[in-house]
Amino acid sequence: MVPRKPVDVPPVELMDEFGGSLFGGTRPKKVEAPKGFRGWLAKTEQRVISWPWTRIGQGAAMVVLLAGGYALWTNRAGVSDFTAAYVAEATGAVVEKIVVSGAVYTGREDLQSALGLQRGDSLVGFDAGSARARIEQLPWVRLASVDRMLPDRVNVTIYEHVPLARLVADGQIWVINKDGKRIVADASNAFAGLPLLKGDGAAAQAGPLFMHLANWPQLLTQLREAEWVGDRRWNLRFVSGVMVQLPEDSRTFGTEQALPLLAKLEEARHVLTLNAGEVDLRLPDRVVLRLPETVGTTPVTQKPAVAG
Repeated sequence: MVPRKPVDVPPVELMDEFGGSLFGGTRPKKVEAPKGFRGWLAKTEQRVISWPWTRIGQGAAMVVLLAGGYALWTNRAGVSDFTAAYVAEATGAVVEKIVVSGAVYTGREDLQSALGLQRGDSLVGFDAGSARARIEQLPWVRLASVDRMLPDRVNVTIYEHVPLARLVADGQIWVINKDGKRIVADASNAFAGLPLLKGDGAAAQAGPLFMHLANWPQLLTQLREAEWVGDRRWNLRFVSGVMVQLPEDSRTFGTEQALPLLAKLEEARHVLTLNAGEVDLRLPDRVVLRLPETVGTTPVTQKPAVAG
């Protein structure tokens, strides 16, 4: 056989295993679509493949996220407590020392209950602002500060009301401050050493009276009672039993001017040693003494010696 020349050899198509030409040869023959059950199955497969799987996945993730968030919210107290305990244990932020300053009248149990902490408790998540607000609700506390000193200390500073006097009101005896604020009821008579105030409006007028008396400690230390009379002036009763009538305040004469005069009388004649009687200072130009007949001989009744 005579071999043919290359130009006489027909081209050979190199086909891949799927029936297509690797070098752009002829197209494979069109395959007819299956019929019957196989056709339905093929169409269903195509529909499933064409579904938007990305969006479906995002939706499923959102459902899972919402469900998890709801579960955490419904169990937030337990999760929060567990987290706080874990962090506290890991960092050592637990209470070892509570330092309180300024507490004179506030009870320890009341303070600890309002603070809401005790040794060994976690400091993680502790709300110092809320604790301060609770402490300031205690009757003796005027202001307070609560500071966490990590890792294991809490500082509590208290500024208490200063008791000024006792007040008879509403069938009870109250301890009041300089502003006339009722602090606590003195049911046990624990503040018997404080002067006792009486009369309508006495609480509101106590501040100015004691401000003037502070300049004359020899008078203040002997004061037992003070009665606000007629909503205009004071009657003072001292430990000896003598009563001093102070004037109504005016532009030129009042409590501020009468108290120095009383202090001079006490220094010169010891008028506060009288066990009865009255010292009337209501008039600016005179002092009136009303003494009982049984007063006897006292420095008050003795005439001053005349210098010879």
